[in-house]
Amino acid sequence: MRKGLLIAGSVLLALLLALVLAAEGFTHRPRRFTGQVADALPRAVAGWTRRDIPVADSKAGNLNVQGILNFSQAAQAIYVRGETSILVYAAYWEPGKASVVDAGSHNPDSCWVNSGCVRTERRYAVAGQVGGRALLPYEFGQYLVPSGGRQNVAFWHLVDGQPNRYEDQAAGWRDGLVGRLERLPLLWKDIRTYGLNQKSEQMFIRISSNLPIDQLLADPANREFLQALQGLGIYADQPWK
Repeated sequence: MRKGLLIAGSVLLALLLALVLAAEGFTHRPRRFTGQVADALPRAVAGWTRRDIPVADSKAGNLNVQGILNFSQAAQAIYVRGETSILVYAAYWEPGKASVVDAGSHNPDSCWVNSGCVRTERRYAVAGQVGGRALLPYEFGQYLVPSGGRQNVAFWHLVDGQPNRYEDQAAGWRDGLVGRLERLPLLWKDIRTYGLNQKSEQMFIRISSNLPIDQLLADPANREFLQALQGLGIYADQPWK
């Protein structure tokens, strides 16, 4: 009995190792997004003022964030027009850089909730448009931010240019080994969806505002600004370039 369990365990370990090696072999694909994330954020839009926001508050903090997220590029800026403010954050992972489950865990339901925010509303794969142009389905959440009030958030996690689905994720995923064990069901979902290549090219885009997202998208005064985000691949008619 003990010998049989040992053999079965060895076979399972060998299969897992083969799966990991095979997955690594499928990750070497050319980039589709060939630009710079910072350049894809709107530079000058009439009526809006822009202020760049560091991803972290210091050089050491920035290196720490990059080490955790393992992104290739990231940038964020806040835009203000009258009483409207919009914070845009984008991070990019080259092919082979991070697994879908790891990149996907760094969303407001994890990072913000684990930092003390309270999620008050959540909707999945929301259809939207700007000036008649269809957006890729986005994830919506509303969060109470300490010292920041209520923030309305739309975000996209694009895998090879297409939105990752989030219905199976819960709020408050943890880091480290415990978090990885919690996310094992998501890894199985990702394998079924994306196959062995779990380190595809990925982009994470987050828009947060003091205004409701649907109101933000519907207001013609915001159209030029929102369409200037097209280089990030959030519109159905303009994939990554």
